[in-house]
Amino acid sequence: MKARIDLTRCAGCGFCAETLPQVFSMGQYHARVVRAMLSPSEEYSVMQIAEDCPAEAISFEEEDPLPQGSPGDHYHTSYHNKQSR
Repeated sequence: MKARIDLTRCAGCGFCAETLPQVFSMGQYHARVVRAMLSPSEEYSVMQIAEDCPAEAISFEEEDPLPQGSPGDHYHTSYHNKQSR
């Protein structure tokens, strides 16, 4: 799971950074995510923080099983074109 903050909504109250400082921190005006990838033990905490965020600025999403750029994700045409000559 990945955590995100919508900077257009964030009010900079610091609730998330105070509650879970290993994932969130405060910038000058807004909170920011310092570690987007969450451990299983942090997932529930982020869900609670997102629910309690007064600005509703925190969201999260599930990871893709095969992130872009992972091995086996691309067909390398330059390699295959050389082999077929």
